[in-house]
Amino acid sequence: MTEVVPWTATSPAVIADSVSDPAEIAAKALQLRPKERNQIAMNLKAGNFEIASVFVWTRTMSLLKKQLGSLGNSFIGELLQRPDIDERTDLATAVSETEAIALARDLGILTPLQTKRLLNSQSIVTHFAGGEQEIADEEEMTREEAVSCVRICVQGVLGHHEIRAAEDFRAFRQKLETETLSPNSPEILRLDAAPYFFVRTAVSIILSLFRGAKGAQLEHAARNAQLIIPRYWDQLKEPERWQVGQAYAQEFNDGRHDAVKALHSVLVAVNGFDFVPENLRSATFIRVASSVIAAHQGLNNFYNEPAPMRELANLGTSIPNPALATCLSASLCVKLGNPYGYSHAAQSDADMLLRNISSDRWIYYFNGRLDQDLYILPKLLYDKPLARWVDFIDSIEFDLNEIRNRTVKSLLEASVKRKPDKVRAIAIEVYKSAVG
Repeated sequence: MTEVVPWTATSPAVIADSVSDPAEIAAKALQLRPKERNQIAMNLKAGNFEIASVFVWTRTMSLLKKQLGSLGNSFIGELLQRPDIDERTDLATAVSETEAIALARDLGILTPLQTKRLLNSQSIVTHFAGGEQEIADEEEMTREEAVSCVRICVQGVLGHHEIRAAEDFRAFRQKLETETLSPNSPEILRLDAAPYFFVRTAVSIILSLFRGAKGAQLEHAARNAQLIIPRYWDQLKEPERWQVGQAYAQEFNDGRHDAVKALHSVLVAVNGFDFVPENLRSATFIRVASSVIAAHQGLNNFYNEPAPMRELANLGTSIPNPALATCLSASLCVKLGNPYGYSHAAQSDADMLLRNISSDRWIYYFNGRLDQDLYILPKLLYDKPLARWVDFIDSIEFDLNEIRNRTVKSLLEASVKRKPDKVRAIAIEVYKSAVG
């Protein structure tokens, strides 16, 4: 049997980190038209750093989302745990930039280092692309910031005619619906030694296959689900367990009896029916929370955050467990802001939602999501969001003894003791682990 190696970024470097000549960097942006490459080089040379960076960043995110979309919208929705995404969804607007970058990392399109650099460039570009009222008169993007942004966009996305990792991942997914794997299959043995997000992604693939599979495809997917999900159930965190229960509820509501039977067997094997939601109300919470994150990550975020945050806060105080992690990430994005400030108009609604979260639900978030939260962890590396994080943690109640992850426990303990430098140091450690 041919081995498949999913999630491995194997694309060769198209340009070295040491290159800083604008024309040389722009020339490697193979996915852009020659005219666009020339304009980028000319703007950088002329000192129009913000114009060049914003254009390159926008094109990069558009092309990255398009490449992700080639895997199928429903599959992308399953990987992101976004039940609101289906084949009619416009991924360009529905998927936030951070979601796209994190997913590209999980699929092996981006290396961990490229992921970190893109997230850093995102913060800078978003700030300078905002409205004039958010930027001080003396603030200007530096040449180094602009060149770094353009270079990482070329290295990660624009410099490749096609993304081989996405094709490799498609082959892995195809194998799961065309073959029944055994406990000793190379793919399973590889997962045994893989980081958590590989296992999480494999579970998402399995669940996505149930949506449209029929006949032999469904039989293979069902058998592979019965092998993979129970094998890693004890490793799965609660948000991923809720994802399995959500899939069962969705198939049950859609009347897909064969899929329900297969997922029923899986849940019986792991005693997992506690994770089946009583209804699909969580889909609404996830959709609105995702819109908050999209506004926060987008241009003019301080202006665009209040409306979706208000909608999320008004959905009700009882957030369904499957949606809790996403809702807390979204609300904390608004609460902490970014290195340049925060949306004052959105604070009251974020506060209303956050102060209704009980201590046991904070424990759920800290144990089940914080160490993988690419929306919140990067914020703790910057002074302003870090200071707001320390203030916020001091305002909520939870029992540190209930935190299972020792590194996360240390981070929270330093936060409670109001030691921002130590929080930052630990956050860097957790963040590095999260991005591989």
